[in-house]
Amino acid sequence: MKIIRRSKKQQSLKEQIIEDFHQSSDVHFKSLELPSLDITLVFIGDITNRKVIQDLIIAPLLKRANQDEPISSSSLPSLLPVEAIDVVRNTEKVNTYLMDGYTIIIANGQTQIVYAIETSKFVKRKTEEPVNEPTISGPRDGFVESIQDNKALLRMHLHSNDLVFERFAVGAEIKTYIELVYVKGKASDQLVTEVRDRITSIEAEYIGDAGLLEQTIEKNKYSVFPELTNTQHPIKVTNALMEGRVSILTDGSPTVLVAPTTLNMLLQSPDDYYFKWIPASLTRLLSYAAALISLLLPAVYISLISFHHGLIPTDLAISLSKTREGVPFPSVIEAFLMELTIEILREAGVRLPKPIGSTVSIVGAIVIGETAVSAGIVSPMMVMVISFTAICSFTVPNYQLSLALRSLRFFLLFFAAILGVYGILIALFILSTHLVSLRSFNVPFMEPFAPLRMKQLKDSIIRLFFRQEKKDGKDA
Repeated sequence: MKIIRRSKKQQSLKEQIIEDFHQSSDVHFKSLELPSLDITLVFIGDITNRKVIQDLIIAPLLKRANQDEPISSSSLPSLLPVEAIDVVRNTEKVNTYLMDGYTIIIANGQTQIVYAIETSKFVKRKTEEPVNEPTISGPRDGFVESIQDNKALLRMHLHSNDLVFERFAVGAEIKTYIELVYVKGKASDQLVTEVRDRITSIEAEYIGDAGLLEQTIEKNKYSVFPELTNTQHPIKVTNALMEGRVSILTDGSPTVLVAPTTLNMLLQSPDDYYFKWIPASLTRLLSYAAALISLLLPAVYISLISFHHGLIPTDLAISLSKTREGVPFPSVIEAFLMELTIEILREAGVRLPKPIGSTVSIVGAIVIGETAVSAGIVSPMMVMVISFTAICSFTVPNYQLSLALRSLRFFLLFFAAILGVYGILIALFILSTHLVSLRSFNVPFMEPFAPLRMKQLKDSIIRLFFRQEKKDGKDA
């Protein structure tokens, strides 16, 4: 045990704490006198459990103070009925202990020894189903802002001694605790090392949320597609860990990051595994189809209306021309106006209070669409195309992918407005090239399609029955 010896020339630890916290009113000091030993307790009142301090620290010390038997600084832990007492060997860590909710005990006898006892009491939210990731079946719990509770949830869902937690403190000015989680034997050493190196190389002053952490450690800065998946569902993280991926917990954030990420992973939902494989496969096929429709439908409609009339059946072309009578804008301007309106209504629904947000979005879309058609600003078919596109975008399971598709929709609209179908093909070629070259922690983003991995296709566009998956996994 390393002893911290006092020096008259040095500033006392109590004075140093007062100076470091700028005489903050929530930093409390309590002095006790024991035979041959002076004790000072230091704690931050708002984040510590005062009942624990009173019952397990102060009460036993006061009881011993009534006895005449001398007490040494090193024997102090034997007097306290607490689970664990840390010896603070470096006084520079005292402030960190205090901000974590610990109580610091400064024992001044012949020598000075500093102890730290965990007495934290932070404000916590109950675990409940994530609002942004509802499920039809399966567990209903969700991550919260407490990193300790999130670790407990993972331990509850994954009973394995191979589940490993590695703790990091990131942030140059304000430290934030990060937990790297993986299953030993499942995750490759190269992946764990890569994620660990990216976390330790963070130079940001403050990381307050998992979203900020994601932007800090990703390498694909200019891509609309995510390099890490974020989720608030413990079962999603558990499944990812069993697949050999790693996850990152951030203290103060209910969002957990999962790496590496593939496009196939973003189009999957936990509900796919809670139902029989045939309806689950149909649901997954529907997700892929809806994602393609939300990306391509407005651009295809614009190209057909503006450039390739001959590809439209005659009766349908006559019907479309009638609906466009009196519309003063080209179809491209119509599409951009309607897309912009839908995006504004979508953001309004998110920002408004929950009870009225969805109502405003639905009523606003109906009123604006009906008014625009009645005024002759847009055609009814354009309203139908953009509305159906928006509905398809809602079926995409992952919000990050939905945002990416919404951004790319304007990209495809621009090319369709210039060159029609040829412009769409050029845009798709650029997009495909980008997707094939994209990598998430050295894993191809388009895996298992590019490069083609036959054994992984059993859980891609369709999901084979569960026993076959396990058997194939063993054979692989």
